[in-house]
Amino acid sequence: MANDKTTWLFTIKSSEGHPLFALLVDQEPAGDPSAPPPSPAAPAQEPPKPIPASSDGEPKMTEPQKRYLFRLLALQGVEGKAAEEHLKEHFKVKLLRDIPKAGASQLIDQMAKDQKEAAHGAA
Repeated sequence: MANDKTTWLFTIKSSEGHPLFALLVDQEPAGDPSAPPPSPAAPAQEPPKPIPASSDGEPKMTEPQKRYLFRLLALQGVEGKAAEEHLKEHFKVKLLRDIPKAGASQLIDQMAKDQKEAAHGAA
């Protein structure tokens, strides 16, 4: 049982008999037949990008949250610098990048709910 390997050589030839492709196949004896087959390797995934945090460690508003807030404010007629100032005032921050992620999420939820109610009330 030193070398229980079987080897096959497959050759694909053209109609004229010239070799086009050769394939060497080795068969090794199976291990424990009751053992489960090896699981396929999990596909490599990129690690999630870290969310910026302030000095207090709280995650900050993401770029998608910021875009969505600006869209929701635009629906209310508040755009550009006015929207930026509105958000800074609402969150009591000097810079948009200082808005906490959780706070942005709460405001998005509230504004989306208000928008939905306004749409149903107008209908």
